[in-house]
Amino acid sequence: MSDFGPDLIRAHFGRIWPTHVQAFSELLIEARRHFDGDLDNLLILAVIGTRTVPLGTSSPITAEQFQAGHPMTRMSRAINIQSIADVTGIPRETVRRKVKAMIDRGWLQWIENGTSIGLTANRQAAEDLRPVTESTIRYLMAVIEVVSSVERS
Repeated sequence: MSDFGPDLIRAHFGRIWPTHVQAFSELLIEARRHFDGDLDNLLILAVIGTRTVPLGTSSPITAEQFQAGHPMTRMSRAINIQSIADVTGIPRETVRRKVKAMIDRGWLQWIENGTSIGLTANRQAAEDLRPVTESTIRYLMAVIEVVSSVERS
């Protein structure tokens, strides 16, 4: 049985934190490059993604299918400009401008979900942001490896 949890992380923070910071910095640098220096776009896209595949659910697809723009699931909960502004703290008008730019870029689209309409990322976003997904995988692997190593010690 695994002892993984907050106590393990706190007890081995000095070993885990440097790996996390290094890998997370590399992830943010890669993301910044692909979001034209604007990490608010990353945050907006991430929030939209939480409505596509919410925490605690899983989608039986591979990273390659994800990067190819495989439709993981239908939008579970519609999200609109105001909801994104509320969640992120980014002003509504700024969110509107950034969403419009990502729609124009081919990364986002409005879709109908039953009785509501919401935003979702599409295949172009997955293709264009492939390096960010790869960087995310490297980040996750670095953290998993260091946590696993302290878990075994």
